[in-house]
Amino acid sequence: MPYCPQCGYEYVAGAKFCPDCQRPLAEGEQVFCHSCNEPITAGVTFCPHCGVLLASAETPKRIMCDVHRHTPAVGACVVCGKPVCDACAVKKLGKIFCDNDEHVKMAFDWVAVCSTSTQDEAAMIKANLEGAGIEAMVFSQSDRMFFTTVGNLAVNEVMVPKRSLDDAQQFLRSINVALSGETRKS
Repeated sequence: MPYCPQCGYEYVAGAKFCPDCQRPLAEGEQVFCHSCNEPITAGVTFCPHCGVLLASAETPKRIMCDVHRHTPAVGACVVCGKPVCDACAVKKLGKIFCDNDEHVKMAFDWVAVCSTSTQDEAAMIKANLEGAGIEAMVFSQSDRMFFTTVGNLAVNEVMVPKRSLDDAQQFLRSINVALSGETRKS
């Protein structure tokens, strides 16, 4: 049965995209992270929700820490996707981060207002938000995650401070940009 790897909702046979998340649906049995129990795309190397390294026979080689190149990674930063070993990993509220303090702040003080499939589109949306006086940043896990180019780890998210979310959503709707969890208007 097709399911959305982002939100976990199951759909009838023949459906191709999740109308809420705008993501392609995955076929077969839904896969969940063994650590946080969130839905994940089959075959991903790291859980995009908690950052834990997912053991898989499909992983061709051992993933090493980005800083300590000879030390196996235990996970990846949920913000930048950088593989980290136990010594480098910063663990906060069940999530793994790299040593960049801004990433912890970003994960808890910033929120994704929309997601795109290309970095160029995300950069244009960011520029439009900034032109409207709304602070924004683009975060792309595909910058770092060379292990996969599909699923949750290849999205480009436009993020705004939580305090600016309503203004950002209102502005993006006015220029016909699909928000996270919404369908684009024709």
